[in-house]
Amino acid sequence: MIDQLTAWVKTIIFIVLFAAFLELLLPVSGMRRFVRVIMGLLIMLVMLNPVVEVFQSRFAPDQLPVINGDNSDSVDFATEETADVVKQRDQLALDLYEKDLTRQIQAVVMAEEGVADSKVLLSIKAAADGRQGAIDKVTVFVQPGIAQPDSKISPVVIGTGNGENQEKLTPELKEKIGRTIREIYQLTADQVEIRAMN
Repeated sequence: MIDQLTAWVKTIIFIVLFAAFLELLLPVSGMRRFVRVIMGLLIMLVMLNPVVEVFQSRFAPDQLPVINGDNSDSVDFATEETADVVKQRDQLALDLYEKDLTRQIQAVVMAEEGVADSKVLLSIKAAADGRQGAIDKVTVFVQPGIAQPDSKISPVVIGTGNGENQEKLTPELKEKIGRTIREIYQLTADQVEIRAMN
């Protein structure tokens, strides 16, 4: 203890002498004030070093009191909570992916000539390697016709017909939409179904 105290005092004296010598070497200018501040901080650091060491040794991890002899319950709880958070995050990411993919497929279908409106139902499955995101089945409901620009005025239809003059979903249009979706998303024919919107 005495040896440590002696070494500490010698270090303080050495730093103070070094600061005084350095100050004598510098000319009178703004640099002298800067060096004084730096040397003052260095002296404070040397003086507080034993206090920091006492606190570090007093609160060392191997000397911390153990509240519970067995912390496995808290570790298990934290592991379960982490697994729940990861599962919720993965589900949220999958939901967002499915919603964005549905919008994307709907935009592809709406880009086809002869499609007035469409709705897409999508089911996602786990891939063979366990990853989520593989498309299981795409069902597209198509309203044939010419897409109307968004307007607040709806067209007026005069007559008592019950829709005989509405365009029908032709097999050519169904095949064109199905082929486009299959080519873009690399799907098989049984994974894509095109239906007329009711």
